Amino acid sequence: MKLPTNELLLALRSPTSGWLATLVCALDEAVRDPDFSEHHRALARQLLEASAIPASVSTAAEERLSHFERAVAETQDNLLAAIVQPARTQPSQPAVTARPKLTLVVNSVAA
Repeated sequence: MKLPTNELLLALRSPTSGWLATLVCALDEAVRDPDFSEHHRALARQLLEASAIPASVSTAAEERLSHFERAVAETQDNLLAAIVQPARTQPSQPAVTARPKLTLVVNSVAA
Protein backbone atom coordinates (compact mmCIF):
# COMPACT_ATOMS: atom_id res chain seq x y z
CA MET A 1 0.00 0.00 0.00
CA LYS A 2 1.44 3.34 -1.10
CA LEU A 3 1.44 6.11 1.48
CA PRO A 4 -0.21 9.36 0.44
CA THR A 5 2.98 11.32 1.27
CA ASN A 6 1.91 14.65 -0.19
CA GLU A 7 -1.48 14.47 1.52
CA LEU A 8 0.18 13.64 4.84
CA LEU A 9 2.69 16.48 4.48
CA LEU A 10 -0.13 18.90 3.76
CA ALA A 11 -2.20 17.59 6.68
CA LEU A 12 0.77 17.93 9.05
CA ARG A 13 1.04 21.64 8.24
CA SER A 14 -2.35 22.23 9.84
CA PRO A 15 -2.26 23.70 13.35
CA THR A 16 -4.88 21.11 14.38
CA SER A 17 -2.74 18.10 13.36
CA GLY A 18 -1.04 17.55 16.73
CA TRP A 19 -2.54 14.10 17.23
CA LEU A 20 -1.72 13.09 13.66
CA ALA A 21 1.89 14.17 14.23
CA THR A 22 1.99 12.23 17.50
CA LEU A 23 0.69 9.08 15.81
CA VAL A 24 3.12 9.41 12.89
CA CYS A 25 6.08 9.79 15.29
CA ALA A 26 4.96 6.84 17.41
CA LEU A 27 4.36 4.65 14.35
CA ASP A 28 7.69 5.66 12.84
CA GLU A 29 9.45 4.45 15.99
CA ALA A 30 7.32 1.30 16.12
CA VAL A 31 7.94 0.17 12.54
CA ARG A 32 11.70 0.51 13.07
CA ASP A 33 11.56 -1.71 16.17
CA PRO A 34 12.08 -5.38 15.29
CA ASP A 35 9.82 -6.32 18.23
CA PHE A 36 6.87 -4.57 16.57
CA SER A 37 5.55 -7.64 14.79
CA GLU A 38 3.05 -8.08 11.97
CA HIS A 39 0.55 -9.09 14.65
CA HIS A 40 1.07 -5.73 16.39
CA ARG A 41 0.56 -3.95 13.06
CA ALA A 42 -2.72 -5.79 12.53
CA LEU A 43 -3.86 -4.82 16.03
CA ALA A 44 -2.93 -1.18 15.34
CA ARG A 45 -4.98 -1.25 12.12
CA GLN A 46 -7.96 -2.60 14.05
CA LEU A 47 -7.60 0.14 16.66
CA LEU A 48 -7.57 2.82 13.97
CA GLU A 49 -10.66 1.36 12.33
CA ALA A 50 -12.59 1.16 15.62
CA SER A 51 -14.94 3.95 16.56
CA ALA A 52 -13.88 3.76 20.23
CA ILE A 53 -11.14 2.18 22.31
CA PRO A 54 -12.45 -0.07 25.10
CA ALA A 55 -11.74 1.38 28.56
CA SER A 56 -9.96 -1.78 29.67
CA VAL A 57 -7.59 -1.56 26.69
CA SER A 58 -6.99 2.13 27.29
CA THR A 59 -6.23 1.53 30.98
CA ALA A 60 -3.89 -1.37 30.21
CA ALA A 61 -2.11 0.71 27.56
CA GLU A 62 -1.61 3.61 30.00
CA GLU A 63 -0.18 1.22 32.57
CA ARG A 64 2.19 -0.36 30.05
CA LEU A 65 3.24 3.08 28.79
CA SER A 66 4.00 4.12 32.36
CA HIS A 67 6.32 1.10 32.75
CA PHE A 68 7.95 1.92 29.42
CA GLU A 69 8.50 5.57 30.40
CA ARG A 70 10.11 4.49 33.68
CA ALA A 71 12.42 2.11 31.82
CA VAL A 72 13.44 4.90 29.44
CA ALA A 73 14.02 7.29 32.35
CA GLU A 74 16.15 4.68 34.16
CA THR A 75 18.20 4.13 31.01
CA GLN A 76 18.74 7.87 30.65
CA ASP A 77 19.72 8.17 34.32
CA ASN A 78 22.19 5.30 33.98
CA LEU A 79 23.73 6.82 30.86
CA LEU A 80 24.03 10.20 32.55
CA ALA A 81 25.59 8.62 35.64
CA ALA A 82 28.10 6.80 33.45
CA ILE A 83 29.11 10.14 31.95
CA VAL A 84 29.05 12.25 35.12
CA GLN A 85 30.56 9.73 37.56
CA PRO A 86 34.00 9.46 35.87
CA ALA A 87 34.21 13.24 35.74
CA ARG A 88 33.60 13.43 39.50
CA THR A 89 36.13 10.74 40.39
CA GLN A 90 39.02 12.38 38.56
CA PRO A 91 41.13 14.30 41.03
CA SER A 92 40.79 17.94 40.43
CA GLN A 93 43.98 19.90 40.45
CA PRO A 94 43.90 23.24 42.19
CA ALA A 95 44.05 26.18 39.89
CA VAL A 96 47.56 27.52 39.84
CA THR A 97 48.12 30.90 38.37
CA ALA A 98 51.30 31.01 36.42
CA ARG A 99 53.75 33.57 37.65
CA PRO A 100 55.52 35.55 35.01
CA LYS A 101 59.12 34.59 34.43
CA LEU A 102 61.49 37.38 35.24
CA THR A 103 64.77 37.53 33.42
CA LEU A 104 67.50 39.80 34.65
CA VAL A 105 69.51 41.43 31.94
CA VAL A 106 72.82 42.99 32.72
CA ASN A 107 74.01 45.66 30.37
CA SER A 108 77.74 45.17 30.00
CA VAL A 109 78.26 48.12 27.70
CA ALA A 110 80.59 50.59 29.38
CA ALA A 111 79.80 54.21 29.20
